[in-house]
Amino acid sequence: MVTLSLEKVCELLGTAEIPGNAQELEVLRIRMGELLDLNGEDWIRENRGMLLEQWHRVVELKTIR
Repeated sequence: MVTLSLEKVCELLGTAEIPGNAQELEVLRIRMGELLDLNGEDWIRENRGMLLEQWHRVVELKTIR
């Protein structure tokens, strides 16, 4: 599995506004690489709204330590 660059994550999610500190964004980059391997770019683009919503919750609830 590949860790995506933050630029690639932003491109796939269609935004440059992704919240999180360095550690949280590293986790997001890894997870997005896994999702890309499992489901492909089209799936990520089709579900970007849901993925961003879930990510905002992760950051708000501080579930990554």
